[in-house]
Amino acid sequence: MDAQAQLLWVNEAAEELIGEDVASWIGRSAIELVHPDDVPMASVSLLSVQEKGVGTLIELRVRTPNGWRLVEMVGANRLADPDIGAILLSIRDITHRRRWELATDQTERFRALVHHVASLIMLVGADGVVESASGALTRLLGLDQELIEGRPFANIVDPADVGDLASALARALDAPSWQIAPTTVELRLVRSDGLSIPFELSLVNLVDDPTVRGMVVSGHDVSQLRASRLALEELATRDPLTGLLNRNAFEQAVEEAKSRLSPVRLAFAFLDLDGFKRVNDRYGHEMGDEVLRVVSKRLRQAVRDEDLVARWGGDEFVITAHIDSDVELQGLVGRLRDVMSGPLEARGERHQVTASIGYAIWQPDDTVHSVIDRADRSMYEAKHDLSG
Repeated sequence: MDAQAQLLWVNEAAEELIGEDVASWIGRSAIELVHPDDVPMASVSLLSVQEKGVGTLIELRVRTPNGWRLVEMVGANRLADPDIGAILLSIRDITHRRRWELATDQTERFRALVHHVASLIMLVGADGVVESASGALTRLLGLDQELIEGRPFANIVDPADVGDLASALARALDAPSWQIAPTTVELRLVRSDGLSIPFELSLVNLVDDPTVRGMVVSGHDVSQLRASRLALEELATRDPLTGLLNRNAFEQAVEEAKSRLSPVRLAFAFLDLDGFKRVNDRYGHEMGDEVLRVVSKRLRQAVRDEDLVARWGGDEFVITAHIDSDVELQGLVGRLRDVMSGPLEARGERHQVTASIGYAIWQPDDTVHSVIDRADRSMYEAKHDLSG
């Protein structure tokens, strides 16, 4: 075949294995013959053999009119040979041999199970060098087993997580022989395209086992688990309608801010929307929800990235900012008034919704609730002055 896996020629034995007229396959991709689950391994082998004289012996399933056949295959790179100019594939059908082996010896059956299981399995020496790896290395990460085996495991770990790997290997080596639970670590492995994928790895120390003499490392991709975890954390801390912090998350964030900043200079602004009830009564709650989302965006635009904005409940919002002077406080309140002074557009309709704003500065004996209560009273005074 050529460097793109197009078949150029097959002998009679290959034609017999394929089970079709050889002429129908010349010029077609050899990858079409490979079982879908084995395509990643075949693709990696195609690339790696072009950097070698002779490739690594691999086992693949190929399609025939009578079903899938198991073959062992090795490639020789003769692309630069002017008389050949191709990659030569030597293929042997081992289906019947493997069936016989499986009938008489469970070892091969276990080996087949290990190589086709969805989880990554590796044998890593005490020095951190990969001695062998399962086929999942290719399927999950697109990496050539031969290029990984005999090299440090750290070579396929995201540089930022190499320290975590070293720590996990050290813990596994120090684990007593009677320990049942494996050493676990979550870190990112680097795919052939350079993308880092989070994996949860389990390390079992069998260095002293005379038949193993290494650590058995198994791992699985936790990308979806991590995404689900982040989504749950987001639901626990965010108001589902506006995406702003909810009450609990806001209070926790304020406590964290107090530990990092001077609480004396924390300013709290309390906003209550004016005219919002008219929108709900006239247009319904769906329009009201859209107005709340527009208000939330405006409030975020009026503050700095490090400031906190929360939906306190209904049409009430709270903002916390670290200030250095009364001028900064007046500037914050002024920006909030400005963004709420103009009409709001939601679902193609313009609404006159403004906000009454009160504020308070953190005092030494304050709690989050006490300072917000003062800001709330300040807001009602502002609303009363406006209506008066």
